[in-house]
Amino acid sequence: MPADPDPDDLGYDPLELDITESSADGGHYVILPHDEEFLRDDAFIVAEEDAVVSLDDRI
Repeated sequence: MPADPDPDDLGYDPLELDITESSADGGHYVILPHDEEFLRDDAFIVAEEDAVVSLDDRI
């Protein structure tokens, strides 16, 4: 897969995400869809710090 693939080749529509570090226990992040239209009860991710990477660093 090229570094900048054609969105039609991905098989899904990417969406903008908001990533916030948890203030309760640090080292964890809450990842939510930026557009509230996509926010549902189960539309979030809680991840440990080492699971979150910048895609810019992966190219």
